[in-house]
Amino acid sequence: MSGSVDSSRSTESGSPPGVDSVKVTGLVSLAHLYSHFFFFVLPPLFPLLRQDLSVSYTELGVLIVVFNIVSALTQLPMGILVDRLDAPKLLTAAVALQGVSLIVMGLAPSYWVLLVMMIPCGLANAVYHPADYSILNRSVAPSMMGRAFSIHTVSGFAGSALAPLTMVAIAAGAGWQFAVAAVGVGGLVVAVILHVYGHILAERIDSSDAEKDAKVEGQDSLKKTAILLMSLPILMGFVFWLFISVAHTGVSYFSVSAFDQMYDMPLATANLALTAFLAASSLGILAGGILSDKTHRHDLIAIYGTLTSGVAILAMGMMDMTFFGVVLAMCIAGFGSGITAPSRDLLVRAVTPKHAMGTVFGFVSTGLNVGGVIAPFVFGWLLDAGRAGEVFLIAGVFQIAIISTVIGIKRASAKQIRD
Repeated sequence: MSGSVDSSRSTESGSPPGVDSVKVTGLVSLAHLYSHFFFFVLPPLFPLLRQDLSVSYTELGVLIVVFNIVSALTQLPMGILVDRLDAPKLLTAAVALQGVSLIVMGLAPSYWVLLVMMIPCGLANAVYHPADYSILNRSVAPSMMGRAFSIHTVSGFAGSALAPLTMVAIAAGAGWQFAVAAVGVGGLVVAVILHVYGHILAERIDSSDAEKDAKVEGQDSLKKTAILLMSLPILMGFVFWLFISVAHTGVSYFSVSAFDQMYDMPLATANLALTAFLAASSLGILAGGILSDKTHRHDLIAIYGTLTSGVAILAMGMMDMTFFGVVLAMCIAGFGSGITAPSRDLLVRAVTPKHAMGTVFGFVSTGLNVGGVIAPFVFGWLLDAGRAGEVFLIAGVFQIAIISTVIGIKRASAKQIRD
């Protein structure tokens, strides 16, 4: 069920083995970095937006909800399109669309403009995961797959880690409108880079892949797709992403406002704690990528990392901490969560037919958006009610609950092999 290609394909034009894999991973990771930077364009500015636009935290949470509803509704269709059309061109178009949307937000600053622009941003976001994983799966050497997944994921977290302090710094000097528009212009630059180097991202499909794809097209593909997506291992993958979405929404999107409420922590200081979480997550992902290429027990990596992270998040909701304690807990939570990410992707990849990689990753990553629809209402309401500590309690419970999905994927895939 592996969806990889032979590493010899990376020797085209006389290039040494692995060179194309590195280039492909770098370009896809650049797009992923931008997509995650976008996630944190607005949340670090929520206190400013709340004051400037005269809205509540709950109303600001609605922005995230709309974004995630659109992504949730369109990610599976986009995944199917990725498996049938040109994934690199779809990825380039998605980056450009997101960039234009951010420019509009900056040029016409109002709550309703932000709300409407969440629609094209959500549509663009629906392309990233299925396109990224499809390109990586078909163009990266098997021996590098774990590290490619980890670099791809860590680039997203790098974008997330860079965004909070960057947005606050630019907003402090030039206003939040300029900061948002500037990120949009950056998106257009990324889109140009992807277009210019699109030939590197061209998916490599061998004859056996082409024959398999033709066979699928000639059968009742919709029925077969539905059966695949409703299989227990894939459903468990969906729930994995759903739970991690709820947990990370609490910590990543609402911890800054929670620390402000719990400790009267200055905005820049609270964002420093968030940056520590995101940076530690990135280090954990890199370590997880190296580790995942050296072992087949990806389930154990995910279980122990998730448990460590969940306990640290719970501690922030149950204990009165100093700033040092907060940063330490955020680092432990981030590293524990990050080390599981490559194993998560490899667990899903192991139960996915290679001709359906975009479709499956489009489906399971929809869990991120479903969680993103529900969680902001809950966390925003808790903050408006003055119950900031419960943000971390709920996030920690969902983080630990991820363990049940890892066990489910492992057991269900083992049963399918026996059957």
